[in-house]
Amino acid sequence: MLNQIKDMAAKHVGRVLSSDAAMNVLTSPQLKNAVVTAINLRAEARDALERRVKDVATALELVTREDVAKLRRSIRDLEDHLAELQSQLAEAQSELAASKADSAGGRQAAAERVAEAPKAKKSRKTKAD
Repeated sequence: MLNQIKDMAAKHVGRVLSSDAAMNVLTSPQLKNAVVTAINLRAEARDALERRVKDVATALELVTREDVAKLRRSIRDLEDHLAELQSQLAEAQSELAASKADSAGGRQAAAERVAEAPKAKKSRKTKAD
């Protein structure tokens, strides 16, 4: 039943729209101008309303959507910066650990050389004696 009504309505609308009178109205510059004006008025009204809401929110010290969006951007930027700093810290810690390992290896080798040095001196003394 509902489908029959839809089909009948579609046929009648099709006939009306295909008529010369309807085509003249739909293609008239006056209608185009009226539609453009209506669209522009709607956009201007929306912009004016948004400005007014923002002014009221500012006067009442309320948080606006724009404020929340700015805060979210700031948080995202801070999170990115924190991740970068954490990465740099991890890299610096790795380099420090590697440097300590190299330094410990160098100290151990130096200690071994120092430990060997008295033995060499003793062996020279015995050779000279």
